[in-house]
Parts: sequence; structure tokens; C-alpha cells
Amino acid sequence: MLIDKLKKIFYTLILIVSFSGCSPKISQNFQNNRYINNYSLHIINDSLGIYFKTPADIDFVRSRKELKKIIQHSSIDFQNKILAYGRTNFPPYEFFVTIGNRNFSDDNKNLIVFDTVSRGKRIHFIGNPLNQSSANPLRNDLAATFNSLEIGEGYRKNITSVMEIVRKYNESNKFYYALDQIQQFPAYDKAEEWTKFQMEITYASFLGENLIYKELLDQYEANYTPQDSVKNKIEKAALFNTEAINLIIEEAGRHKVVMINENHFYPNHRLLLLEILPKLKEIGYNKLALEGLGANQDSILNQEGGYPTLKTGFYTSEQNFSNLIREAKSLGYEFVAYDDISAKNREVSQAKNLFEKTLEKHPRDKVLVLAGIAHILEKPTKNGNSRMATVLKSQYKIDPLTISQTHLSYYRKYFDEDYILLSSNDLSDYRLRSVDYHLLNNKSLDFSLWESNFKYKNEHDFDVQVALFYASELLYKTDYHNKVPYFTTIVKKGETVNLPVKSGKEIYLYSYDKNGNRIDKTVLGSSGNS
Repeated sequence: MLIDKLKKIFYTLILIVSFSGCSPKISQNFQNNRYINNYSLHIINDSLGIYFKTPADIDFVRSRKELKKIIQHSSIDFQNKILAYGRTNFPPYEFFVTIGNRNFSDDNKNLIVFDTVSRGKRIHFIGNPLNQSSANPLRNDLAATFNSLEIGEGYRKNITSVMEIVRKYNESNKFYYALDQIQQFPAYDKAEEWTKFQMEITYASFLGENLIYKELLDQYEANYTPQDSVKNKIEKAALFNTEAINLIIEEAGRHKVVMINENHFYPNHRLLLLEILPKLKEIGYNKLALEGLGANQDSILNQEGGYPTLKTGFYTSEQNFSNLIREAKSLGYEFVAYDDISAKNREVSQAKNLFEKTLEKHPRDKVLVLAGIAHILEKPTKNGNSRMATVLKSQYKIDPLTISQTHLSYYRKYFDEDYILLSSNDLSDYRLRSVDYHLLNNKSLDFSLWESNFKYKNEHDFDVQVALFYASELLYKTDYHNKVPYFTTIVKKGETVNLPVKSGKEIYLYSYDKNGNRIDKTVLGSSGNS
């Protein structure tokens, strides 16, 4: 009997030890984590006085029960308590945040680990790439997350972002006011500084050719060092201006889909499309697919008398983008909204929406697509990611003509021509060969293209934003608040400028100071005179 009892106790102890050995080690403060999604995902734990932030697309497990299951199936040897766990599928990786007294050691050499010591406790950020291609993006994301860590006095309890300002003025044409508010925003780390810079240069780009935009663009392009070998290739093999445009139209005739990309704060990238729209129409192109269109805004624009408003999209509020829409409408193009930023895999969703809205229903359609920077890549990235054009090609068997205005854009300053076109076959870099052509765009808004102009003098002792609206797009005279100006810029105090107008069009001119107050109001007749 005694032997049997001792055996039972022995086996019970083994079970307890075994269970405790593989039992998930979850911090008692796990449930105190707060997750705030504000363009980044901010994690705050008031009990520990800890803050850090991650990319917004990482999913964090918030259930202790679910986290236990994940840890039980993990091969990682955790020495300390787990405070947080996040995972993303694109690219696929996971990471744990642990806190405790022990150092971290694990035989898995693929793990990426950052750590620090605070108040005698070790905090580890442990990254686990779920395939080989996700190691580098994980390392970059985890480093940024670790560098955002704040502990103890001064840790952030209230999260603010420059994007709050963007959200506030998202449907306003007072671009100078929004720009001033963004410039005054106190960025608190490098990630937020970069976000602030992007919004600053974007709003400056909404204001046409102005000194603020020029200085910001010079600052941005100073980050890139051109290669002599690429510059020499452009000099020797590129086509310029009319020849470049003619080749684009000739190549477009051999395809059903033309994809051209843009950098969202290079508004002159839209001028290329304005120039080729009529020529593409002549060879059968009838659809214009725009990444910048909001959900269901295509159906609104496609209605008789449709025109761009501040609800059409964020980037479509920029004057060259809105004029692109106006021109396409006058030529009889049908608009297609295809983007879905909330999709789990945005690239797959974009390709699916684009195909289903055009060629699946109407195989004879010919589609011109304007997309953001990398969406038009026809080859998987080195990390194994497939962009929209890659998905369209592999899954829907559609080979688009792809023209990048972004990958070599900083070489443009070495040339005087408006358009410089280079075949990717003349380049050796894998990424540069992921499109068919590269186009360097030096096109600027040329007032001579307008039929007449109106001389405006800023007689105030401060700078103003002057904006011109088509009266035909205003339901009533004070309806300018939610409309997109066809032209707007900053006019310095005492400066006189020529503002572009069209014969036969009634125009409303409004101006704002940098605080958003309306200063001037003038009605311009068909001759361009008030």
C-alpha cells in the first residue's frame, strides 16, 4: 500500500512539474495593456509605466486564454513573463514582448531579439519570422518598435498624431490653413517626424508651385544619391517629350491595361495622364481607374453632370488630380474605384476589384490605371510579396503596360526635357526591371495652355491662398466650402500673379489667410474680368 501511495505521489509530482514546465508564462499585467489604433498601433500599460508603438496592421492577441494556446504551441523557450503578443500575415511574422529578471537564450538563430533593462527588470522584444522573406521587414519593424519604447516617468498616456490634423481638414479646401497647422505640430519621434513631413509636403503640393513645396521637395530628393551608370543609360537610351509620348501610345495599343504610378506628393505626375487621355481615347481606352477614388465615388462621378468634390477622395482634392477627372469626364471616360485599404491583402483586393469592374464584365474594355508607387510592379518583390500588377498578371492572365514615374524620379533634375522615357530593358536592377518603362517627369503647370488669365494682386500685408472655382460646380454662391478649386496657390503679400481662366466660364475667386479666414471674393466673367 505504501509503495502504491508513493508511486501515486511520484506520478502526480511529475504531472505537476510537466504541466508547470509547459504552462504559459503570462504577465499578470497582460490584461492592463491598452491598444490605441491611431495610424500606428500604440500599446500602453499604466501598471508598469510602459509605452511602445507598432505598425497599424499588426494584430495583437488580447485574450489570456488565446495567448495561452499560442504559447503552448510555440517552440520558443521563454524565460520571462509575456506581456504582449502580435502577429501580421503580410509579411508573415510574430513577436512577443516579455518582462522579467532573466536573460533570453534560445537555440533558434532565426529569432530577432532586442532588449533593455529598467528598474531591475529585463524587457525583451522577440521576433519570429514565419518565412525567410519576412526576416528583414521584421527586423526593421521590430527595431522601430523597440526604439519607440518609453518606460517610467514621462511614458505617454495620451496619444496624438499629425494625422489628427489631416483627419480634421480631410474635406476642406483651406490647404494653406491645414499646412500651417501641420507645420506647427510637435512630432515626438522619428516615425512621427516622417509622417509629419509627408503630410507637410502633400499639403504644400496641393497649393501649386510655391516656395514651401520647392524647399520640401529639395529636402526629400537630397536623400537619394544618383548612380552614374543609370544616369549614363538615360542619356544614351532614353526618348524625350513627343517621342516618349508617341511610344507610350504605340505600346498602349498592344495592351488592354496601362498602369502608370505616381508619388502622391508629386502632382505633376498627373499631368502626364492629362496629356495622354485624348490620345488613348482615340485608340479605344474607355475606363479610368484611380486609386485615389473613395468607395462608391466612381458611381457618383459616372452620373450625368458628375464632377469632383472634396468627398471624391483625399488626393483628388489636389488641383491637377481634379482637373484630370474633369478632363476624363469631358472625354467620356468611365471611372473605376478599385482600392480597399481595409482589405487583409490590399494588393489582391485591388487586382480583384479592378478586374471584376472592367474586363470580367466587358472584355473589350481598355483601362488606364493611376496607382501609388509600388502597386504597378509586375514581379514579386525580393521579399516574395506580389503587388497588384503581379496579381493581375498571374491570377487574371492580364499583362499590363507598366510605366513608373517614381523609381527614377530624382534623376529628373539632370535633364531639361518635360518627359524622359527609358525602357527597363536598359537597366540591370531587379526592382527597376519589374515595370516596362521608367518616365522622368519635369512637366510643370503652363499658364500658356489656358485661354486667358486674370491679374490678381495681393494687397494685404500677409500671404494668402487664392482659389478659383467653376461656378457651374457651385449649387449656390457660398457653396465653395466643399468644392475642389481647379486652381489654387499661395500669393505672397504685395505680389501680383496671373491666374488662369477659361473663356466662356464664370469663375469664383476666393482667398484665405493662413488661419482659414476668407479674405477676398470676386466673380470673374467669361472674359476674365471682374
